[in-house]
Amino acid sequence: MKKLLVLFVSLILVVSMVGCSSKESSGESKDGKDVITVWTFPHYRENKETGQKGYEDHLKELIADIEKENPDIKVKYEILSWEEGDKKFDIALNSGNPPDIFFSVMQPKYIKTGLAVPLDKYLTQEDLDDIEPFAKNNFSSDGKIWAISQWISIHTWGGNKKLLEAAGADVAKIQKDGWTWQEFYDISEKISKMKSKDGKKVYGFATQGKNEETFTHLMRNNGVVKSVSEDGKFHWNDEKAVETLNFMKKLMDTGVMPKETAGIDEQKVIDMFTAGEVGIYGRTGPYQVRFNDNRNKEIDAGKTKGEKIDFVLLPFPHNEGEKEVATGGGGGMWLFKQKKYKGDKHTDNAAKVLKYITGTKSSVTAATMFIPPARKSGQEMYKDLLQLNTDNGQFIKRTLDYVVPGAKLEPELAQKQDQILNDGIRPKFQGFLAGELTPEQAVKEWSEVAKNVLK
Repeated sequence: MKKLLVLFVSLILVVSMVGCSSKESSGESKDGKDVITVWTFPHYRENKETGQKGYEDHLKELIADIEKENPDIKVKYEILSWEEGDKKFDIALNSGNPPDIFFSVMQPKYIKTGLAVPLDKYLTQEDLDDIEPFAKNNFSSDGKIWAISQWISIHTWGGNKKLLEAAGADVAKIQKDGWTWQEFYDISEKISKMKSKDGKKVYGFATQGKNEETFTHLMRNNGVVKSVSEDGKFHWNDEKAVETLNFMKKLMDTGVMPKETAGIDEQKVIDMFTAGEVGIYGRTGPYQVRFNDNRNKEIDAGKTKGEKIDFVLLPFPHNEGEKEVATGGGGGMWLFKQKKYKGDKHTDNAAKVLKYITGTKSSVTAATMFIPPARKSGQEMYKDLLQLNTDNGQFIKRTLDYVVPGAKLEPELAQKQDQILNDGIRPKFQGFLAGELTPEQAVKEWSEVAKNVLK
């Protein structure tokens, strides 16, 4: 009898444990709330001196709002490190147990797992009208939208308005209508004849030479938007690539751009620009407007030495006869289900949370980083903070109309593109900048690498 009683109690404990385990695996907390997990990254930190809140503070406020409106939902978030976060997520995804919501750039490999959930059925027509076209296109694949952006990272060039105008540039017209390679060259060549306040040479244009990013921007504005397209074709293998390298060579040969560009990094370019030794540089973006404003204030307050700069955002110049193309990107919030499915209600609740933390109010994240929100309503809400009514602000808004996403490559093809970049383009481009390879040789050699990788 005693043995039977012990067995009976043991069975009750097992059933009870299974019940608890089942409840937890279904996404419910002990108090019966549906637990939604969010993994994201530390996009910006608190700045007590300026009164700026940190990203986590803003996220907490959004979570508090959604939980208040939905008492049956509990949101658990985790701020991942930039160094290890993607790796941690990949492990969770590969094990079939990703978080419900994850911040990432466009990754076709996520879709391939079958665990990413398309968001179309959760987006109203009002949502679709409110989100900038680029933000939708950037996360679209197979006719479906897979993530919602909170912002759009725009790549631009930047300039010293005083030096540009001294060279005869109509800055307002350039920001409004764009400029050709020749127009850019004529202005930057005049700037390169100037001297800084300290008597040093002023370069018309400077960029970092550690990678091929500036070449990419110029190629896009020479009619070649992708190096490798979705059909597996390599496009940096013809006269357009040679022509673009020759244009960069002309800039270096004539002293418009430093001959030692191969050894210049991004920080060196910024230092040269703030010292008044560069008229135009790239790449930069809208965020630099605030950095420059803060620097000017520090100069006024005596905290920083130097000359104040009237900073202007500039479009990439385009080759004559080609269309101006802006480059941009931006991460967004993805929705995932787990291999052990937690049910439609749980997925619907996760989608509800995702929509709220990427909604209009969440545009404070973009505005804090001085990047245009992906939602038009967010741009309106934070237009003063973003200075959208200034010339720089109007340029940002114009740029949003023609920013073009990059290629969305399947995982295997993306790996091949990386191999082409690392084994071919990057070292050969460095060789070109260093004067070791002609434009024709660089293109021929990296095209050979691409041909072998893509065969």
